[in-house]
Amino acid sequence: MSAVTDAFERLGIAPTRDIKTIKRAYAVALKAIDQASEREAFERLRQAYEQAQAWAARADEEDEDEDEDEDEEEEEGDEEDGEDREDEAPADTDEPAAPVPFAAPPAQAPAAPVPPPQRPDEARQALQHWCTQLRDATPGAIAALLENALTDPRLLHLDSHAQLEARIADLLHDDPAGRAVLFDAAARRFHWTDRNARPIASTQAAQWISRVINQGLQWQAQTPAAIALQQQALATVARVPSPQAEQVRSFAEVLEHLASDFPDWFALHLDAQGHAHLPAWQAVHAKLAPRWARQAERKARYFGTRRKTASTVLGGLFVLMLATAVLSGVMNRLLGSHAPPAVAAAQGQTGIGAPPATPEAVLAYEFTGAVTRDSCESAEEFVHESNWLQVDDSDAVALLATRAIRCQDKGLWSRKDDTLMACLRAERAAALGAGRAEEARRCLKLDAAGK
Repeated sequence: MSAVTDAFERLGIAPTRDIKTIKRAYAVALKAIDQASEREAFERLRQAYEQAQAWAARADEEDEDEDEDEDEEEEEGDEEDGEDREDEAPADTDEPAAPVPFAAPPAQAPAAPVPPPQRPDEARQALQHWCTQLRDATPGAIAALLENALTDPRLLHLDSHAQLEARIADLLHDDPAGRAVLFDAAARRFHWTDRNARPIASTQAAQWISRVINQGLQWQAQTPAAIALQQQALATVARVPSPQAEQVRSFAEVLEHLASDFPDWFALHLDAQGHAHLPAWQAVHAKLAPRWARQAERKARYFGTRRKTASTVLGGLFVLMLATAVLSGVMNRLLGSHAPPAVAAAQGQTGIGAPPATPEAVLAYEFTGAVTRDSCESAEEFVHESNWLQVDDSDAVALLATRAIRCQDKGLWSRKDDTLMACLRAERAAALGAGRAEEARRCLKLDAAGK
């Protein structure tokens, strides 16, 4: 009885069988405890509350048994009084004693079976048995197993349920993989999710349970689309041991998000197979992540905004046009053309002789690339050895004149005193100043004299 007395002293009331009084006393005492800092005090109060409730329930059953025993004793006493009165009847009377009518013996209620006394080793064996069953059970059988454990006759003494709660909490804390169903069932049965509730467990297990509950509330606050994607990722990683690149690309970042933002909740809801497959997923992601990062960087660089997209498209069109021009020149060279079609036509019409042959044909439209020494040498040879100024194609003439001027500006023109180039420069300056079209043919005489 000392344990029960201590329990009621911790609740601050006298021993009573009224469950409501016990609950009110527990609520009042609970308000005086800071559960965050007074962990041990809360555990003692909760244990006292459980012990007081169990004692009150057990005391009511004992009272019923005592009432039945008292009724049986009263019936036996009445029978003994009747026999005594018969023995005390006077023996010296002349009249015979009146016969006592026959009476059936009073019915006795069958005695209630008394359970054998419990031994501590039986309780320990029961706790070990049910913890093993809950550990190895399938998710669909956990709820029924937990209820059977709580109603086991070997676990009806005061501290048994508290010890079962502590063992389940330690089991979940030590091996959480895939035990979300057991956690939810225990949380409902032992009221872990109630406000200001603290589980009966070791300090580490109690703190872990609190983190899981808080992280679960944060997880549920996400959008339905995010929750559905995360559930799909958990199911996929548990089912696929060797993922494909597309699967990793779809779910690797989701798994990393769960592991970083909800680590304890994630460890509990990813089953054992998922934990076994997770390293393979992480290895594939580590291998492919740099390539995906480069692709994302290029996409952001060239198509990150509307302006970047427009610039990329225009740049692509320009490169395409340039490639087309270069390809056209290459095709003309392969076909054996030594001059642009316009130049060849002008040569045929005017009767002017063609320029001396060179090892390779030189085309005016080829002078569109970078200004290099080789290209400038080819341009200088073409300017002074061909009849390009007599061509009717003004665009070809202007293109070649521009290339020649750029080569002079860069110091890649071998002729220092080139009168033809001086004339071309003067004509271009005059045309720009007068706002008229350039007439390079004015330099024909100088070209003829140079030849």
